[in-house]
Amino acid sequence: MATIHFIRDENYKLSEEALKRLEALKDRPIDFSDIPEQTKEEMEQMRLWAIKKREKQKKMFSLRLGASTISWWKSMGDGYTTVMAKLLDKARNHPEWIKECLE
Repeated sequence: MATIHFIRDENYKLSEEALKRLEALKDRPIDFSDIPEQTKEEMEQMRLWAIKKREKQKKMFSLRLGASTISWWKSMGDGYTTVMAKLLDKARNHPEWIKECLE
């Protein structure tokens, strides 16, 4: 049977009651009988899936633009940042766009 370690994030505050419930569970065995054991191939597939998922995650990015440019984008209404993001994603596949902007 595998051992699971719980590391508590000190920044996340639990109530005293919740801490007592967690403490009461620490020596309780966990039944893994309904979970099939994973093969090395399945673990590799999960690893690759996790990498793909991380690549798709969006991250916050800050950009300085002129006031008129911001107004123009905002005039498109809700979803304008999604359009901006799609345009930047497409620009990766168009080096000629980048070259033109650098001239």
